[in-house]
Amino acid sequence: MYKGVITRPLTSLFLSVLSCVLGACGSTVATSTGPSPAKCAVTLAVPASAVSSNGDSTTVGVTTQPECAWSASSDAAWITGLTPASGQGSAQLQMQIAPNPAGTARQGDIIVNGQRGRIRQDAVACVFELSATEQTVPAAGGTGRLTVTTAAGCAWSAQVDAAWVTLTGGSTGTGTGNVTFTIASHSGTTARAASIVVAGQTVKITQQANGATPPPVLPLPANCSVTVTPKDVSLLAAGTSGSSISVTAPASCEWSASTDTPWISLTGRTSGTGNGTVTFSVPSNIGATRSGDLTIGDQTVSVHQAAATVSCSYTVTPLTTSVTKTGGAGPQITIDTQTGCAWTVASNATWLSIISASSGSGDASVSFSASENTDTTAGRSGTLTVAGQTVTVSQPSASCPYTLRPTTISIPAAGSTGTSVSVTTAGGCPWSGSSDASWISIVSGGSGSASGSMTIAVSANSGAARSATLTIAGQTVTVNQAAAPCSYSVAPTILPVGAGGGATGPVTVTATAGCTWMATTNVSWLSITGGASGTGNGGVSINAAANTGAARTGTLTIANQTVTVNQAATTCSYSVTPTTLSIAAAGGTGTPISVSVGSGCTWAATSSAAWITILTGATGAGNGSVTYSVQANTGSARTGTLTVAGQGVTISQGAPCTYNISPMNTSIDKAGGTGTVSVTTQAGCTWTAVSAATWITISSGSSGTGNGTVNFTVAANATGSDRTGTLTIAGRTFTVTEKH
Repeated sequence: MYKGVITRPLTSLFLSVLSCVLGACGSTVATSTGPSPAKCAVTLAVPASAVSSNGDSTTVGVTTQPECAWSASSDAAWITGLTPASGQGSAQLQMQIAPNPAGTARQGDIIVNGQRGRIRQDAVACVFELSATEQTVPAAGGTGRLTVTTAAGCAWSAQVDAAWVTLTGGSTGTGTGNVTFTIASHSGTTARAASIVVAGQTVKITQQANGATPPPVLPLPANCSVTVTPKDVSLLAAGTSGSSISVTAPASCEWSASTDTPWISLTGRTSGTGNGTVTFSVPSNIGATRSGDLTIGDQTVSVHQAAATVSCSYTVTPLTTSVTKTGGAGPQITIDTQTGCAWTVASNATWLSIISASSGSGDASVSFSASENTDTTAGRSGTLTVAGQTVTVSQPSASCPYTLRPTTISIPAAGSTGTSVSVTTAGGCPWSGSSDASWISIVSGGSGSASGSMTIAVSANSGAARSATLTIAGQTVTVNQAAAPCSYSVAPTILPVGAGGGATGPVTVTATAGCTWMATTNVSWLSITGGASGTGNGGVSINAAANTGAARTGTLTIANQTVTVNQAATTCSYSVTPTTLSIAAAGGTGTPISVSVGSGCTWAATSSAAWITILTGATGAGNGSVTYSVQANTGSARTGTLTVAGQGVTISQGAPCTYNISPMNTSIDKAGGTGTVSVTTQAGCTWTAVSAATWITISSGSSGTGNGTVNFTVAANATGSDRTGTLTIAGRTFTVTEKH
């Protein structure tokens, strides 16, 4: 047996409430159908400026009719905490914006009943950190690596100033990355130096000499006996800024200190007489263990420095992949790690074989092959262990056909939160999917073993058109996303200015984020004093020279839109009445505005509010009047301004009645009973209550004004099954469920 809530139409009830607002309230109760979609259109007021990269809370205004329900969501994971997530009538929607970790600005949409409002957030400031600021390499040359640590989206580049240093990777990059380079062998007998400039920071490269001949040790006089302490120095990889060697010698004995090791620097005295101290420094070591010497008098001091301690981390890509049923070479797997970090590769399935090196160190690519799958009933999956991580490889059965629909997807610039690709295959046929772009994420269905679908989300595009691919069951799906369009609007488009001239405007420019615009004047007596150009939303300030003659008109071109400026003649004096007006929430036409001015003096009337429309008298000459209409107000009280003959006329409009009931529903035992519902509204707002079920009787409160209470009685249920009925109270539905 079907059980459901009994509903009654709401249209005539809305007409009754509207007539009450217009002052024609009666005691008749009417029922009606729900509000139409056109009437329940939603407009959103989003913040004009971007949210800080540090994150913050912000508000979006929702404007719609009081009886219109809505729900809100976001297409961006970094916009959370929508409060309230649903409601009825106009409201303020609160939300929390997470910090932006990237060096690029981002934007996401708030979606209310299909209407989108865009939230923009600034990029984080780009700060770059290098893994080292100097490196020493042997004369034989070799390879080196620097790690750049920064936020995602932060761009950097690397350059060298010597031909014997060659960049092999990372000459440019975005976000955290590596710069790799090679050092040519050095045949010279003196050390040489070069620099690598990475992200604006300088890294010093020192290459040791090739078999450099140490400076001659001059024989000491016969009466000189030099001793040094210590003769053997061991240092950590971090180096030292001030180690010392004690020198003991007779008072008249002269001695000198020197070194042919390029990474050892004498920092104090290099000669002396009698006892003394020699100091030296050693930079941090980012390579293998190394040794060098100091010569003091006829004594040699050995300096040993430990190798750098490398903290190894590994990134393996991809972690899921697939091969065809015929087998053969599979897609390459990459290992990204630090120089010197060792790794191994192994197969965990007999049908998968490693065909590249099974062990190594540093960055590498791994190749594997798969044997043909001759099983006609089911596909199979196997794993590889690569640098300690598991890579899953799927292979279809010999009779596993795969069909993808669609194979090309077009996404609007606003992005998508739920676009699906269907996979049609036989039961037991495994498949997996992956994306090659960071702006496409897999929401669900990343793998399967029968027919299914994979759902993706596509981030909003704030730049040029872009394309990427999905790989599903070894087949390619192309995703094309449109570029973000540039759109412009300016307001107001007509400006009046008095004969005395001066500042007028400003003109507000509304433009898509990232879209540039310019403002120019087309007459000599108008000048732009601010906002001659801009990107995204902005404003333009205008100044008019004094008019010494007849009324005149000039134009400006702002964001490719024409703005007209009308300036009064020098002898004209204007009087406008009234200058303040009050309009009921229902809207309509108000008292005409009279303009008194000398014969031949021109004037114009403009509205600063979208809800006030000039009907007649937008322009005139001599005495005249302006008529206007005001839209019905569905939100809070508001104020707008008309500018008539250069003077302001303020129009105030009150708020409409809003109604809430509590509770919204109740459950009654089969024996029947009574209940109470509270009505909350503004003082003077009338309401009625009516039952839609014969077994529910309103015992008191069938109508009221302002806050009130409705009491009702429910008859005993003898039907043998649960039943549901409704009351319509102040235009809201109250549901009663009675047990059997």
